[in-house]
Amino acid sequence: MSTQDDVVKHYRMVPEDFVKHLFSTLAIVVAVVIAASIFFGVPERQPLTIKSYASAHPVAFEQMALRALDGKGQIASYGPPYNHGTASLQTPMQAWVGVIHPVNAANQFILKPLTMASAINPVISHILATFRAASPVKRADWEARYAKALNQGVYRNGTVATAPGNYGPLPALLNETLNLGKSGLMSGALIRNGSVITRFDNQNYLLFLQGAPLQNAPQTQPLQGANWGIIHPAVKGYPGAWWMTIPTWVYQWPFVANSAAPDALALSIGFLFWLALAFTPWIPGLNKLPRYLGVHRLIWKDFYRNQPPGGPETAQKGVSRDAS
Repeated sequence: MSTQDDVVKHYRMVPEDFVKHLFSTLAIVVAVVIAASIFFGVPERQPLTIKSYASAHPVAFEQMALRALDGKGQIASYGPPYNHGTASLQTPMQAWVGVIHPVNAANQFILKPLTMASAINPVISHILATFRAASPVKRADWEARYAKALNQGVYRNGTVATAPGNYGPLPALLNETLNLGKSGLMSGALIRNGSVITRFDNQNYLLFLQGAPLQNAPQTQPLQGANWGIIHPAVKGYPGAWWMTIPTWVYQWPFVANSAAPDALALSIGFLFWLALAFTPWIPGLNKLPRYLGVHRLIWKDFYRNQPPGGPETAQKGVSRDAS
């Protein structure tokens, strides 16, 4: 009798309703998950949205919108893969990849959403026409003047007020952008994309909040790098994402932390580690580890205890010889 026959044939078979077993197991798992979430769930913090940021920080929101409009924002001047800027150019590899997700911040973040809103508010059409009719030099002059004025801007009676000056249509244009943000409609305008099958693309929604909104948010929840970021608990008394310890630890290595491109280095290290695992069966030394460690014998100790001295392979060969 071979070892395979012993494994396959010498077990008592009983009828089983697989569908009933599947759904009963599913019901038990769902009940356990719901109970665990009730008793051990971590309170969720409110997500950062364009609407919440525009409502809570109207002046900062207009400053962010103006930086997108004048090309001085974080994404407007970022560089590859979004545009040809150099503000965040970290490595030659980034320039080599090129612009694969083109973003024109002024058009896609400000002018396009306002154009969509002008369908229900004709006043916006006149504001946009005045802005677009101006020369680039004139626009740059308005933008520079209004950027200084916004440093002392105050939110009053639903609008951002600044000192009087020659700002062209910018106060009205950015006020309409603020209204669009506070209404929640700007989120939908930013994710709408007719070039993809779902007609929705979250890229611009996420990129619009880059800069002050996303950089300041971790400060309120001690989630910055000094606290090991994502593994630090956002809610006091509850555990953080401890399973992210190893990836976060990589970012603490001096040559990664002090690099101009820490993300590229961390991802490269992770990729090399994955390659080592993927090619373990062909790497001399590593492919012998299972045999040397003998973990399989510990797991199957009862099975190996009943085998002849030569092991199951020897027994199998003996059975084959007898059969022949």
